[in-house]
Amino acid sequence: MKEEKYWILLSKKLTGEATARELALLEELIKENPEWRFTLENLQELWNSRPITTGTGNYQSKEDAYLLHINRLKEKVPDFKFYSQLPDSEVIINPQPSVKRPFYKHWISYATVLVFIASVFVVYQFANKDSHKEIASVKRPANEISINPGSRTRIQLPDGSHVWINSGSKLTYDNSFKGNTREVQLDGEAYFDVVKDAARPFIVHTSGIDIKVLGTAFNVKAYKAEPVIEATLIHGSIEVINQNRPGAPGVMLKPHEKLIYNKFPVADARDQRADVVIATEPDAYSITIKPLNKNIADTDIAETAWIYNKLSFEDERFEDLALKMERWFDLKIIFENEKLKDYRVSGSFVNETPEQAFNTLKFLLPFKYSIKNKEVKIMKK
Repeated sequence: MKEEKYWILLSKKLTGEATARELALLEELIKENPEWRFTLENLQELWNSRPITTGTGNYQSKEDAYLLHINRLKEKVPDFKFYSQLPDSEVIINPQPSVKRPFYKHWISYATVLVFIASVFVVYQFANKDSHKEIASVKRPANEISINPGSRTRIQLPDGSHVWINSGSKLTYDNSFKGNTREVQLDGEAYFDVVKDAARPFIVHTSGIDIKVLGTAFNVKAYKAEPVIEATLIHGSIEVINQNRPGAPGVMLKPHEKLIYNKFPVADARDQRADVVIATEPDAYSITIKPLNKNIADTDIAETAWIYNKLSFEDERFEDLALKMERWFDLKIIFENEKLKDYRVSGSFVNETPEQAFNTLKFLLPFKYSIKNKEVKIMKK
């Protein structure tokens, strides 16, 4: 229903028929689904550049422009069909008084823009050699989704895959996904549920590794400011490629395994999985694989609990937990005692306020704290 309402509101916006209330509703829908904004901007630019004059230079009415557009579609697509009437349930009623206009003219305007939206890409497919004469060319930039600290969101990619994006993260991807691969760039943490497409692999690029999949569900934590990158596989299979060792074979993960990649050179690192040992050479980068507990639900797995609005931590250093809490609650946490950073703790937060979370931790760790203007000071008790 939300997507249907979005298209109706978009139609009214492009035709200039939308009221202030409807424009506000459209903006709310776009805030809930950030990927729709690029659709609006691109279609608005295309709509504004549509032909509006006759061959003699005289301006056409909207109805004439609409009929001309339909005739062009019929010429390009022999079996093109147009249904001019929309379901009554899709009509958004404006309770505000306004100058009345004949009902059929309202729907001709709405039908014009809806046909334009639905058909602009059909025309391109059937007449791409001369489509630049019919439709203005718009260069589509990459779509960038940035999530502020304290927020999380879910989006749907052009191929139908779903992505949950954690706080303080940025995801960049192409608007079309029409090439031989489906590629995204991640700075931060995201959970991917990828639609399977054997002909077009899905690739996640991070600051140290690339993750290649066909169709699966997995979590990636790859903040540029942090020294390690984690890839956690829930089901399916993924291949992890080390960007610093071009040509080297990728590492395949099995379900319920987590790969930890250290961005900085180390002398030696060994896989903790019993049947595989990865020994690195000096000045190489470490890759460690750890098994996850298969006997717990996905909602309780520390690496993926965040998509269920749960901040979960298991045997975590207090300093590392503090970094997660900074993003989760949109805070700045300062340790005034270095020894406190190394204390380890396990637990989870769901609906707690920052004060409730720190008061709970005080029962487990010997510290006290103060909060002022979103800045938290951690002190020795």
